[in-house]
Amino acid sequence: MSAALLYEWRRITSIRSTAVLAVLYLLGSAAVAYLLFKVMSGAVGPGDSAEGVPMIPLGMVMGAGTNPLAAIFLTTIAAQSFGHEYRYGVIRLTLSEFPRRWVVFVAKALMVAASVVALFLGSIVVTSLTVTVLGGSFEGLNSDLWLHLVRACAYLLGYCLLAFAITLLTHNLVLGVVIPLLLTVVVEPLAAAGLSGQLPWLPDYLPLSAGTRFLDGGETMLQGGLVYLAWVVALMVVSFAMLQKRDA
Repeated sequence: MSAALLYEWRRITSIRSTAVLAVLYLLGSAAVAYLLFKVMSGAVGPGDSAEGVPMIPLGMVMGAGTNPLAAIFLTTIAAQSFGHEYRYGVIRLTLSEFPRRWVVFVAKALMVAASVVALFLGSIVVTSLTVTVLGGSFEGLNSDLWLHLVRACAYLLGYCLLAFAITLLTHNLVLGVVIPLLLTVVVEPLAAAGLSGQLPWLPDYLPLSAGTRFLDGGETMLQGGLVYLAWVVALMVVSFAMLQKRDA
């Protein structure tokens, strides 16, 4: 396993696009944080500020890295784990080096998870600096905020693992990036709106709608988290099974 992890580390760090995507993710997080801060600062009332400093929900701003406009760069890094292998026809070389396919799968999944956690922590630093530069207050720092950020990291990890699994299932890097994005911003909202009358329970069991409920907290947070986890685990298991049975 250590050799496979080292192999995957060298692969992910030797690809120039990884560094480019990481920088774009951090910049995207800062841009989303800036927009959220400006919108929410304009919405606060006279009683919602202290000494001219807007008191806004910092969890929304510091968790800006979960926004699809920023997260798409992370999902691309995740999709590249297998996407590059299939796109450039080197998967056979990888499987020749590591014949036990489960080792390749686990090494890639662990490297994706480590990348997501590290870059999300980086996005918290970037968004915090954005808040500071804009004159925001950090008086809202408390245990609830940190719990929100932990949930945000878990949500983002699940989002990237969905892209990872979809890429492995389809052997297509582009689909691994585009499908989660379309589900988030187009398919699930339209399905929930169009079928809410006939199937009012449907939004509760759509993967990213459930993930959003988990991220936002509230009374249905646990249910949303379990549904989201079930979707992620199911797709990971299916993609692993297909890797075991399919020809490279």
